[in-house]
Amino acid sequence: MDLYIAPVKLKLQSDERIRFKLLPSAGYLSPIIQPSSEYLCCFNVSEHTPSLEAYKPEFAGKSTDNLLMPYNWFIYTNNATIAIKIEYIIPNFADRVLAIITPSEKRIDIWIQTKSNETIVIDPLFQPLGSLLMVYLAHFSGGFLIHASGISHEDKNYIFTAVSGTGKSTMAKIWKESGATVCNDDRLWIHKTDGRWHMFNTPMVFYSQPPLAYPIDKIFLIRQSPVNEVSKVEGVKGSMRVMANCIQHLFNKEMSAQHLDKLIDFTSQVPVYDLGFKPDNEIVDLIRKLS
Repeated sequence: MDLYIAPVKLKLQSDERIRFKLLPSAGYLSPIIQPSSEYLCCFNVSEHTPSLEAYKPEFAGKSTDNLLMPYNWFIYTNNATIAIKIEYIIPNFADRVLAIITPSEKRIDIWIQTKSNETIVIDPLFQPLGSLLMVYLAHFSGGFLIHASGISHEDKNYIFTAVSGTGKSTMAKIWKESGATVCNDDRLWIHKTDGRWHMFNTPMVFYSQPPLAYPIDKIFLIRQSPVNEVSKVEGVKGSMRVMANCIQHLFNKEMSAQHLDKLIDFTSQVPVYDLGFKPDNEIVDLIRKLS
């Protein structure tokens, strides 16, 4: 089975104890653009996962709500090799998951640790493994992930980026009610193709969508406001404000420099605006009037 996410093709292999049941990934069986990267993704079931003794810890995501986030995750590195470890707090299909990404070989090896002898039924991009893998797949294929909603309306395509709870989903809903197509309301994969930066939606846990891709005409840094107001943000200030909303688990100077170069190119080609808005349809008319 193959999955296609933005410019990446994942060739899936698994042992006989794993059965794939596509849920978030169900719409991603065909490419939306010609893939520029291909990874072999091998799933294994084991009573133990390989040792990380040779690896260096880099990041950790600790649960603050065991019901909403019943796991902790950790990122380790060994030179250019990346390890993602997930430990489940509440009993799940596994006790632990370990994924080893070897960029030089375009290979991802995934071990699912469990003492059960039952067949494991999973979506290949189960949470949080899929979300964490996409950060690095986007980076190594020349793009990045960003917290943003994206819409397409009357041949214009915009992204609205902000931290959680600021209004990305609200903005997407307002535009949808005005006839726009919502690319995604939370997380976008940004990738440059044919010389132009595009937004791609990604598999989501709570709803399904077919793959979508649109060239980006404008970037809006959104904030809640008692009035609707918009102003252009020039130069490096715009780049840094956009970068602040990116999903970035980068662990060395080289990766950080590459990421910064992408952001500067992105924001030099696509205008950036500061947008204060209140939740009504007037914001749609205000944005439409921008030249």
